[in-house]
Amino acid sequence: MRETLLMSDRPSENHLSQPTSTDVQTIYTNLRNIAQTESPPEVIDNFRRLFIEGREYKDLHIRSIVEKIVFSKQADRDFKLVLYQSCQILINYWYLESQLSEPIFALIELFENLPSSLVSASRRSSRWLQLVKNFSESEQYFKLKRFIKAIASPNVNDIKTSESLGVLINRYPFLYKHCLLDENSHIEYQRTIRKMRSRLLRNFEVALAQYLTYRARLVQITRANQLSSTAGRLLRQVENPTLLNDDELKAVLKPFSLKPQTNWSAENVSIDFLTNPTHKLTYKTFKEDLYKYLISLVDSEYGKRRFNKQIFDKLQKILPDCHSQKLSEFLILRTHTQLLNFLLVESPQNLNHSLFTEIVANLGTTKAAIFLLN
Repeated sequence: MRETLLMSDRPSENHLSQPTSTDVQTIYTNLRNIAQTESPPEVIDNFRRLFIEGREYKDLHIRSIVEKIVFSKQADRDFKLVLYQSCQILINYWYLESQLSEPIFALIELFENLPSSLVSASRRSSRWLQLVKNFSESEQYFKLKRFIKAIASPNVNDIKTSESLGVLINRYPFLYKHCLLDENSHIEYQRTIRKMRSRLLRNFEVALAQYLTYRARLVQITRANQLSSTAGRLLRQVENPTLLNDDELKAVLKPFSLKPQTNWSAENVSIDFLTNPTHKLTYKTFKEDLYKYLISLVDSEYGKRRFNKQIFDKLQKILPDCHSQKLSEFLILRTHTQLLNFLLVESPQNLNHSLFTEIVANLGTTKAAIFLLN
């Protein structure tokens, strides 16, 4: 993964040579060093001097490199990317190495209170400040602000009343890759986001399991007519970790749960299909069985309208020249990949979600999720 996009290593004819990748690595190394040796307030003050004010930074060599970037031919691009990754390097250190959040908030806050002008009213300072303002209005900066939301402790009332992803982002870690990262994110920062995502998912799974266990024990006590004041005190209350009430949560979980009388679950149905020996003869037989399997998962009324035909037609178009071949892992993978792309989005070049939107509208979010899982 590239750490930033820069001009070539050839010097410019301008009074300042163009920045190189080595120059940028020197900036990053300097930031790591001061993060490890100075207090967070000192680091933030140095960051402000280096990147926002462009003056009085103690390391003259580092300051000269940043000046190269500011006055390079690709300053609009390069300065934004270096500033973006510099923020990520400091965030990564404070969050992962020191478990500090306040300095991260203070760092991002620097861009919320930019001066209307710098000490000098020269063209140099105006250009510098404009580049900083451009960054504060960029998608990269918005991603950093979403990170703040992800690690902050949100107000309970805001969570219950808001539909804003910015407020609720810490409840949707599976979106972190798309909401907090992009192709220019620093490699160390990407690792931090992945670790944070895994930790939050694990914590939520534990919290949900504890809550469901608590509810099950509460039901058992109630049915046994043992719910006395003593029993209530002995059973420690566990908070619902979701934004759903108990009835809504029960309705959402029910389709995913195993039914003992039928031995049905999304996983069991899928395994039964995969282990079915009848479609292992040829690729054509496999696709025929796959079609029957898929339409059995959707509401018959919706399927008959046109969905069944859409699935049938799509399967017919997938690798038709391979129908007589023996089924292989390669054929299965290609089929599933193309089918999922068809159901979710047409192609990277044509981001058409119309069929997926239609599936959700007709089946509901839970059944649509189960269909895709199967």
